[in-house]
Amino acid sequence: MPVPRGWQPHRVRRRLPLSLEVTFSLLSGVGSFVAVALLSTYLRNHVPTVHAPLLGVVLLAVVLVLARTAGIMYALPVGVAAVQAFDWFFLPPLRDLNDTSLIVLGLFISTATIVATVATVATRRAVESERARGDLAGEQAALRRVATLVAAQAKPAEVFTAIADELAGLIGAEGTFVARHDDDGVTVVATYGLLSHDMPMGRRLELGPASVLMTTAIEAGEPIKRVGDPFRTGPFSDIIGRLGLGAAIATPVTVGGRQWGVIVAATTQPDFPPGTEARICDFMELAATAIANTQAEQQLRELAETQASLRRLALLIAQGEPPERVFTAVTAEVLRHFGGGHARLVRYELDGTVTLLAGDAWDGDALAAVVKETGRAARVDDTAVGVPIHVNGRLWGMFVVGSGEEELPADTEVRMTEYTDLVATAVADAQSRADLQSSRARIVAAADEARRRIERDLHDGAQQRLVALALRLRGAGMDLEGDARRDVTDVAADLMTVIDELRELSRGIHPAVLSDSGLRPALRALARRSPLPVEVDVRVAGRLPQAVEVGAYYVVSEMVTNAAKHSGASVVEVTVDVADDVLRLVVCDDGAGGADPARGTGLLGLKDRIEALGGTFDVRSPAGGGTTVTCRVPLATPRPAGP
Repeated sequence: MPVPRGWQPHRVRRRLPLSLEVTFSLLSGVGSFVAVALLSTYLRNHVPTVHAPLLGVVLLAVVLVLARTAGIMYALPVGVAAVQAFDWFFLPPLRDLNDTSLIVLGLFISTATIVATVATVATRRAVESERARGDLAGEQAALRRVATLVAAQAKPAEVFTAIADELAGLIGAEGTFVARHDDDGVTVVATYGLLSHDMPMGRRLELGPASVLMTTAIEAGEPIKRVGDPFRTGPFSDIIGRLGLGAAIATPVTVGGRQWGVIVAATTQPDFPPGTEARICDFMELAATAIANTQAEQQLRELAETQASLRRLALLIAQGEPPERVFTAVTAEVLRHFGGGHARLVRYELDGTVTLLAGDAWDGDALAAVVKETGRAARVDDTAVGVPIHVNGRLWGMFVVGSGEEELPADTEVRMTEYTDLVATAVADAQSRADLQSSRARIVAAADEARRRIERDLHDGAQQRLVALALRLRGAGMDLEGDARRDVTDVAADLMTVIDELRELSRGIHPAVLSDSGLRPALRALARRSPLPVEVDVRVAGRLPQAVEVGAYYVVSEMVTNAAKHSGASVVEVTVDVADDVLRLVVCDDGAGGADPARGTGLLGLKDRIEALGGTFDVRSPAGGGTTVTCRVPLATPRPAGP
C-alpha cells in the first residue's frame, strides 16, 4: 500500500494544562524527597557499606532519565528534592525534620518548580515557533511543487493528485482524496495513499447520510473531524476497519468564492495533532489558486481543441468530402475528446431500425432504445454513454462512447452533450449534402430515363411512320408523269431529309450504341460524326455504371459541339481513364477559350450532372488558350443518405 511521500509515523501526546503540570511537578518533588529520605535511612542503618559517591551517581542517573522522558518540568524539582534528602539523611551530620527544615525544603522545591516551569514554557515556545517555521517552509515547498505542475500545463488529474500527495505529507495522513462537488454528490478527482484502492478516481459519492462527513463539511463550510467509535461505525465502517483508520478530517474547498468540492484526509493514529484543521485550511486556501488556474487552463485547452476539431470538420465539408468520410471524421473527433476504448455514430431510420455509420460493430440496442425514447443522454453499466444528435429539430441519431471495463467519468454525459451540440452542425451539413446529392442523382436519372423513352418513342413511332409515308409517296410518284411526278418525288426526298434529321436528333437524346456497347464505342461514334477532328483515348476495361457512362458521354458531346460552333478549334482531344475507382475525363480543344459556366452556358448543366454523381467538374478556359474540362467521378454510385 503506498505511503505519502515525506510521511512519518507520529504519536499523539495530549498535554495537560500548565496549572496541573505545576501541581504535579511540586508533588513529584515532595514525593522524591520522601522516597530518597526513606531509602537513605534504610541504607545507612542496614547497608553501611554503601558509599556516598555511588548513591549520588545513582540519584544523578535517575534524574537524567527522568529529564529525558518527562522533561525538565519534573526532573528539576525531583533532582533538587533528592539532593536535599540525600544530604540530610545520608551524609553526616544528619538532620532532623523541623519547621525550619520544612520551610527550607519548600523553598527549594518551589524555586526548582518555578525555574522548571519558566524553562519549559520558553522551550515549548521556541519549539512551537521552530515547528511553525518548519511547517510554513514545508507548506511553501509543497505549494511550489504544485505551482510548478500548473505552470507546466499538467493535466487536472495530475495537479489534484499532487495536492492530495502534498497535503498528506504536511499533516502526516496515510490517505487522502479530492472530490469535486456537483448537483447532489461528489466525484473523486484524485486519490493518494491508503485510500487509492477504495476511492479511485472517477468514483461518485452521493451526499447525505451515506457521506455524512463530507456532507457536514460542505454544509458547515468548515473542516469537520471524526474520531473514535462514531467515526468507525459510520457508512464506510468496512473500509475504515479494514484499513485500521482512527480519524478523518473533511475540509470544504472554495475556488473563486464558490463551493468547489471537498478534500478528505485520514490517519491510522487515534487522532491528528492539534491544529491540523487550521493547517489544512491554510494549505487549501493557497492550493485553491492552483485549482482555479488548472481549471482555467483546462477550459482554454478544451476550447482550443474544440475549435480545432470544428475547423477540421468544416474543412472536410467545404472540400465536398462524401458523407461517409465526414461521419467517420466526426466519430474520430468524439473519441479524441472523450477517450475510452471506442466511439460510434448511429442513425435512427424511419422503419425503426438503427444504422451504424461509423465505428466498430456494436450490440447496443438497449442504449439506443433508451436514448430514442427519452431524447436524452443515457449510460449502461457506467461503461457506455449514448448522447442524442438532433438535426433540424428532430432526433437524427446518437454518439456512443464506451470504455470497455473501466467506469466512465460522471460528467461524461454533460461534456458530450455540449460537444455534440456543436458537431451536430457538421452532421447536419453532411446529411444535407447527402440528401441533395441523392436528390440530384434521382433527377438526373429521371431525365436520362425520359430521354431514353423519347428516343424509343421516336424510333418506334414517328420515325417508322415517316419512313412508311415516304415509301408510299415514292410509290405514288411512279404512277405519275411530268411536273406532278417531279413534285411528289421532291416531297418524298424532303421527307427522307426530315427523317435523317430526326434520327440525328434521337441519337443526341440517347445514342443506342451507348446503351448497347458502352462508353468507348459511343465516343468513337461521336468522333466519326463530328465536323472537327476528335482524338479519343479511352483506357477503360469493361463497362462502367450506367449513370457514369451517360454523364461522361454528354460531357464529351457538349464540349465537341461547343468547340465546333463557337471556339474555332481545329482539334479536340478526349482522354478517359480509371484509377482508384475514380473515372477521370479530360476534354481539351485549341480554340479561342473564354468559356465560363457561370454565364449559364451548357457547361452549367454538365457541372450539375457530374456533381449529382458525386464528382467534380473543373473548367480552365483562358482567352486565346483553348478550353480544358476535367471531370472526376467516383465509380461507386451514391447511396441514399436516409432520413
